[in-house]
Amino acid sequence: MRRLGLSIVLVFGFLLLGGSGVAGAREIRQGDQCVILPGEEITGDLFALCRTLDIQGKVNGNVFAAATDAEIRGTVSGDVYVAAGQLLVSGEVGDDLHFAGAVLHIRSGASFPDPSAHLVSISLSTTIDSGVDISDGIVALGYQMVLSGTVENGVSFWGSALRITDQIVGDVDATVGDPNSAGISQLQTLLVPFSWDVELFEPGLTMTEGSRIEGILRYSGSAEGDLKGTVTGETSFTPMVVQPDLTQIINTQDQSGFAIYGMSVLREFFVLALIGVIGLLLVPRLLQQPIKAINTRPLPSLGVGLLTFVISFPITLMVMIFILLAIFILLALQLDGLVIGLLGGTLLGAWVGGTSVFYFVTIFISRVLVCLVVGRGITRTVVGDDGSMRITYLSLFTGAALVGILAMLPTVGLFISAFAAFLGLGAILILIQSQMRTFRQRGTAMPQPRIFYARRSESGRPLPPPMLDDGNLPLGMDNLPDGFEWWNEDR
Repeated sequence: MRRLGLSIVLVFGFLLLGGSGVAGAREIRQGDQCVILPGEEITGDLFALCRTLDIQGKVNGNVFAAATDAEIRGTVSGDVYVAAGQLLVSGEVGDDLHFAGAVLHIRSGASFPDPSAHLVSISLSTTIDSGVDISDGIVALGYQMVLSGTVENGVSFWGSALRITDQIVGDVDATVGDPNSAGISQLQTLLVPFSWDVELFEPGLTMTEGSRIEGILRYSGSAEGDLKGTVTGETSFTPMVVQPDLTQIINTQDQSGFAIYGMSVLREFFVLALIGVIGLLLVPRLLQQPIKAINTRPLPSLGVGLLTFVISFPITLMVMIFILLAIFILLALQLDGLVIGLLGGTLLGAWVGGTSVFYFVTIFISRVLVCLVVGRGITRTVVGDDGSMRITYLSLFTGAALVGILAMLPTVGLFISAFAAFLGLGAILILIQSQMRTFRQRGTAMPQPRIFYARRSESGRPLPPPMLDDGNLPLGMDNLPDGFEWWNEDR
């Protein structure tokens, strides 16, 4: 896992700083179809932003690419960093291969001549055909990985299906899914519109006859794997506990099932209560402001929350694409590497931070608000409400307990939890919209001018401003005759 995190950091680091100080030259390709023809040679790093990328020639440097479909049939002397729907590799990769996307297929004939070359993949499916030798190991995260080639220095996999049909020199660490779970056919159906070179397998660990692991096999899952191959070292299996179905709990009266359910409820209660207590201690008024929208406008709150949550996924993806486009534009402008790194890092940091805050509010804060509303209704009925913080905390704990009990129920609990999250999120957004409207109205409202009217005498003439008699006459007024008041013509 450490190598996986490091590789992700390296991907972004090379995208931000690629080519500035690492190589003396660079080539930028962008457009609908980017093809490096056979016999064509690029000296320096290749940056590509294309719908399709086809490398048939030679790149004497690293490759940084984002494409819908990509293929490497030629030679890349350095590292390869690709984000694509599908990447097919049948040529030569001189160093490490890093991939993020849907399908990675390393075909027979592909070669990794560097003994320190390794593969890092975050994908739906990663397939290595027979005849391929990866010297420095594989780190993969995704639904499945199919290993028909030779892998040295071990394999680390986190996903659902791991299938080994050849030799692995080193240890294997894996986390796999439940072989008895359904849904593989539905997932395969979703891939029909895409012409990807992939065949999905059932979850679980599978070693076919003739396969071999020359090291230790450590894996975890809901059931033991189908191990027909040979493991020279120790085999360690860690069972993963799966939440039982509600009918199974009721019909079999399985005490362990009740214990699992109880622990899940306790964990949910603790998380909601802890976040609620922290919020009430730090920002009590701010945390309770959206409650009014939940009480007075529950249906609009639910609708706004549901709609916002649904459209958040494409918006988040689009923002990420625009950030990557901005980084490639900065690279195309030949700016200094430090400037690109600072601007790109700022954009990526803002995207990661904003996305994290939004989903934290959606998943946790919004449900804490519902806990307060539900708990307050119960508390008022049972013990009353004197408006004190003691009642507020009691409402929070009561609501968190009830939401935890309902949210952890199999099947229906997911809908209850989603209902609470959408309701709370919508109330927060309605409050924000109301405050922004109030702020705009205050900002555009012109202050009414104060009109001063001059005092007038009985004859209609304006009177001078009043004079304070402090006993001191102004200069030049000390020798005037008595009763001389020039400003009052009526006297």
